[in-house]
Amino acid sequence: MIDPIGLAVIGPGAIADAHLEAFEELGGLVPLWSVGRTMEGARLFADRWGFAHFGVSAEDALADPNVSLVLICSPNALHADQARGALRAGKDVLLEIPIAMSGADARELVELADATGRRLFALHTMRSFAGVRYMRDLLASGEESISQIVGFFAIPRRNNEGFTGRRTWADNLLWHHACHLVDASLWISESDGISNESLLQGRTHPEYGTTMDISMSFILNSAVLVNHSLTYNASALCWQVRMVADRGDYLLDGGTLYGVDGEVLVAGASVRDLRAQNSQILGGLRTGRPTDFDARGVLPAMHALDLLQKASQP
Repeated sequence: MIDPIGLAVIGPGAIADAHLEAFEELGGLVPLWSVGRTMEGARLFADRWGFAHFGVSAEDALADPNVSLVLICSPNALHADQARGALRAGKDVLLEIPIAMSGADARELVELADATGRRLFALHTMRSFAGVRYMRDLLASGEESISQIVGFFAIPRRNNEGFTGRRTWADNLLWHHACHLVDASLWISESDGISNESLLQGRTHPEYGTTMDISMSFILNSAVLVNHSLTYNASALCWQVRMVADRGDYLLDGGTLYGVDGEVLVAGASVRDLRAQNSQILGGLRTGRPTDFDARGVLPAMHALDLLQKASQP
């Protein structure tokens, strides 16, 4: 019989709900602590998912000896510090993207996980998309070769609204959603770095204090051109990656992968379906096996974001 894993969630919200939906179906977890910015938010999440305790103090949750796994879904800038606290408390950590806001902080977290003997998982969810995995395997087999990757993410955030309404904090477009695209590009092509990087940024939003539009380019493996454009100024959601290959184009649209003749190669699930990702992570926790989400594996993407950010500075 598999021993249940005691779970604490720091940062209840839309993405935490998606994780709990997946965990509820997968089973094997005991929801113990919901830790939020406000008591009311923490309580509502706890009631919704059956958590035994709720509060606004991460320290209380981390002091609970029955908690062995911490899921961090808080605002981007809090991820690294909260992960440090959980690792030092002897907990395994599932850390939402981005794991940090700099390459140096990301590496420090990975080294801390090694030093404490705990597992640190980076929730780079596109690695779990069946279409992304299909393309990675296809390129690795040598049956296909790509010359260019073009991504476009349009996410309606003009009023800072997420899936559950207006939010109290704003995402960092480069370090959050662009991190998905940059990591997927590196992972699909099995690259460990970028070159010739450039980054254009739109105006800084007067209220949110972050840019709402970015466009980037770089080269992978000295040959593959990459161009990604992302916006929070959109009126409709779009999540697309086009891969230009020897035999034609492949298009990832949401979770569905289309082949060179427009046929469906992989009928994907919703981009918010986290079952495949979380199942692999839970399996890795229980067996000690490596996973595609071990934090060390995303360090090339974090370093690439560092380079892109520096490229945008005068």
